[in-house]
Amino acid sequence: MSIEDELKILRDEIKKITAEIVRLCAVRLSLATKIGEIKLREGLPVEVSGVEEELRQAVIESCRLHGINSQFGLRILNLLLRESKTLQRDLMK
Repeated sequence: MSIEDELKILRDEIKKITAEIVRLCAVRLSLATKIGEIKLREGLPVEVSGVEEELRQAVIESCRLHGINSQFGLRILNLLLRESKTLQRDLMK
């Protein structure tokens, strides 16, 4: 197998995994929207620090298990949290 063929196979796999990550983000954002609807209905705040800290600890542990730099994992989590909060705040307007 040539290097070009090997690279194409690996890049195709990366493309598939990236598409799956985007699909999972869509699922996560849908769940965040549902949570936001419940918070709106019940008069609850958008931010709940204990929940976020629990998620941070879970991400750190997951990074440790998978051999990923925890700062990278936390940057991803922070991006997801910001988007979730934006969706929820938009619902409350």
